[in-house]
Amino acid sequence: MQKSKKVFRFLKKMIYCTFRKGLFKYIEYQMIYNQMKLSWIIFIAFICLSCAGQVPPSGGPPDKSPPKIIETSPLPGSIHYNKNKFNFSFNKYIDRRTFQESFFISPSISGLSYKWSGKEVEVVFEDSLRPLTTYIITIGTDLMDTRGNRLDKAFSLPFSTGDVIDSFAISGTVVGDKSEGVMIFAYKLSGRNPDTLNPAQVKPDFLTQTGKDGTFLLPYLPADNFRLIAVRDEYKNFLYDVQTDQFGIYYSDISLSPERPNLNGVQFRLALEDTSPPFLSSARAIDQSHVLLRFSEGIDEGSLIKETIKIVDTLNKKPLDIEDISFAKKPVMDVHLVTYPQNFGSTYRVTVSGVKDLAGNYINEAQNSAEFEGSPAYDTSRPSFELIYPPSDIAEIFTTDTFRITFSEAVQKIKFTDGISLKDSSHNNIPLIKYWPDSREIWLTPENKLNGGVQYTLSIRMDSLADLVGNSYPDSVVSFSYQTIDEQNLSSISGDVKDNLQNASGRIFISLNKITDRKINRVLQLDSTTSFRFDNLLEGRYTINAFRDDDGNGIFTNGKPFPFRSAERFVVYPDTLKVRARWPLEGILIEFK
Repeated sequence: MQKSKKVFRFLKKMIYCTFRKGLFKYIEYQMIYNQMKLSWIIFIAFICLSCAGQVPPSGGPPDKSPPKIIETSPLPGSIHYNKNKFNFSFNKYIDRRTFQESFFISPSISGLSYKWSGKEVEVVFEDSLRPLTTYIITIGTDLMDTRGNRLDKAFSLPFSTGDVIDSFAISGTVVGDKSEGVMIFAYKLSGRNPDTLNPAQVKPDFLTQTGKDGTFLLPYLPADNFRLIAVRDEYKNFLYDVQTDQFGIYYSDISLSPERPNLNGVQFRLALEDTSPPFLSSARAIDQSHVLLRFSEGIDEGSLIKETIKIVDTLNKKPLDIEDISFAKKPVMDVHLVTYPQNFGSTYRVTVSGVKDLAGNYINEAQNSAEFEGSPAYDTSRPSFELIYPPSDIAEIFTTDTFRITFSEAVQKIKFTDGISLKDSSHNNIPLIKYWPDSREIWLTPENKLNGGVQYTLSIRMDSLADLVGNSYPDSVVSFSYQTIDEQNLSSISGDVKDNLQNASGRIFISLNKITDRKINRVLQLDSTTSFRFDNLLEGRYTINAFRDDDGNGIFTNGKPFPFRSAERFVVYPDTLKVRARWPLEGILIEFK
């Protein structure tokens, strides 16, 4: 009995101890849980407070003002600078990613890191600064605040590790649409071979970025020779990426010296470089005497003539002669051939040579041929025509207008010109100058200026419209009537062209564009610097630009970053010209600098 009591007391004690340990363990676990919960609350609060610098306060009208830099270290113009950090304070919260993408320093410094606190950032670097050197910190216009407002113009901060700050400068403009945020790369030419300077591999010595109006300033430059390239840096890698980045080239390298400390008025026009050669995509027989060639891109029609196209039967190697070649709408990708009759069942190979695209790239010889099957179909289709200028749906024309007609296929030129006429309201015949760019297009220009306020009728005798195999129309007449605009409702713009470069050469092309109607585009060609005049202008606002055609190809040449080829010089007249009826604008100066 005594022994049983001892066992009972022992078991009771064991149960009590086990319960107490479990209770203590429970309390311990609860304390750990509460500590973890508190830690998470503190951690989340810390993150929220840390992110507070990136989040603008809510409420009030939308903020559209650009961010501003209100304090810097070093101060602009500091000398003997020897610290390993820079500090910037802003008037609002900044998108930190855009700061890092917009922060440039010339000459470059490696190992940059960024430490943020609210509206302030500290930029720390590991590199050593060069002695006796002027540095330029640039913050570009890609910098945005947290509401997406951009810096309105690039910010430049010069400082020096020596006694002086370099003081030479270059300024200018990127013209055209979307000119904001374009990088301007400047390369020092001393100590390097300019012919080997490839901006796709070499980062610039100095750079800046255009503002909202497309203007830029490269200040605090040393005396040296520079090459400037404008680049829309899509990858933000400070390199020119061919066929990705648009580029602009100046017409020459730039020399800065005490005698010429500044250069103003540098202008760039952006383009996308085309380095891909064209190729012949396909060839197809439309019928027994027509073949359609299709190219991969627009080609220079002057490089494609009958002599550069060869067609042979792949079996017996006999040539298929070409009677005519013509082009469809521009840019020319489709080329229409009129051939001698093809043999049905024969396979022909067409090969083109010496063809180049509009960028001057010659056709890839591995892709300059295509095959087609001879067609059994006879050509029974009659040609059609379209009056592309003036359009048939307008009622008024200018007294100096040229009529332009295109055709669906090559036509018999002499027969058609005999069947077209222009008459005034008194049925007097108006002599016409007839010009055929090719066998699918004709331009008709009156020999003398037409009278204002008079009705004229352009008539086409349809039996004169025939293709090369004789398909034509019955005898009928199609007419278009127009009223010439009274010159009392028109005006003019005139002035002079000046070139400050001695021994300049090349024809001068002047373009006049009406802002409210892009279709109204007049072009004058001058052999040299002289006076110019645009007549018969409707009221409205106009812009003028010009270029000097150094290479004689009739279009503006953008140049090339590498191998380097300078762009042709151009002028964009700075003001919009407002034209009013009977009030001629005179004294306009187009100056090539």
